[in-house]
Amino acid sequence: MDLYVNGLRPLLFRVPADDAHRLAIAALRWPLLWRLIGSGPDHDPRLGLDLAGVKLANPIGLAPGFDKDCDVLASLQHLGFGFLAPGAIMREVRAGNPRPRLGRVVEQQAVINCMGLPSKGRAHAIANLQRLKQRRVPIFAEVQGTSKDEILDNVVAVQPYAEVVEVGLVCPNARDTDRYREVSEAVELIHSLAGVRTGPVLAKLPNQHHTSRHDILAPCLQACVEAGLEGVVVSGTKRYATAQLSMGVGSLAGRPVFEETLGLVREAFQLAGDRLAIIASGGVLTGRDAFEMLRAGASAIQFYSAMVYRGWNAPALINRELAAVLEAEGIESVQALVQRGRRTVGV
Repeated sequence: MDLYVNGLRPLLFRVPADDAHRLAIAALRWPLLWRLIGSGPDHDPRLGLDLAGVKLANPIGLAPGFDKDCDVLASLQHLGFGFLAPGAIMREVRAGNPRPRLGRVVEQQAVINCMGLPSKGRAHAIANLQRLKQRRVPIFAEVQGTSKDEILDNVVAVQPYAEVVEVGLVCPNARDTDRYREVSEAVELIHSLAGVRTGPVLAKLPNQHHTSRHDILAPCLQACVEAGLEGVVVSGTKRYATAQLSMGVGSLAGRPVFEETLGLVREAFQLAGDRLAIIASGGVLTGRDAFEMLRAGASAIQFYSAMVYRGWNAPALINRELAAVLEAEGIESVQALVQRGRRTVGV
């Protein structure tokens, strides 16, 4: 019997999503406990890969949003992830939007949020990263900001403490006064990253809330190639109107955005080919989902919603399911799957 799905999840789903998230973070403040009961990164050699020059034990990562301030990385690294993406890290302390700012659409296995970039500030996050002496998995820290200069400043400050920096070009839930959303400005920011980076950098591309998908992908991907970035993160999150959230609207993630994310991965690879690594973020809840993303051209996957619906064992379960799908499909490794998928895309 699955202790989370059949036991703990029904209890957690009786409380508001904001409170459930706080309870999860509180439980993860005990690294020794999770070291004892967690599985650690899956070291099945079939799952290993090199992404942006960083060796990963498996392609399954935690997406930004769960551990915004790097508070519980010491515990999360024992759950089976191949990498962890805390954040978004902001320069200053920010309250974010009023609660409720997290919700669930249970019948769709989805999560909704209107967080508004809450943060304990960059100094707090960096202090936590400095304390994380024994790293079992690489850290892909996400930084954001409300201006180009702030974002670049955050990249400079955070990159010494993370193996990879993910740069959020836009926050889908920021107020209009904070939104850094124009494609031309995103392209300018991408080019500016070339002058401040000292290690691997990934650009988290804007989604298609306000412009067509191709109008965003093509210029941003070209700018990433020109700037020499290692890769991009693409997400199929969607706008979702709901009375559950204080702002009346938020971002929808989880099962309903799988097809959108899959399409973005395919299109991004058709445009960029082998020139950029692609991380798929959105809709992956199973090993079969992960397999399809990798076959479409992704190099790795990051998720958050799967933790809500499958529990702390989600990364270990998805890795085992992915290994089983590889075996069933007669594919020897994740690396072979990615290469086969790229040939299928026809670049």
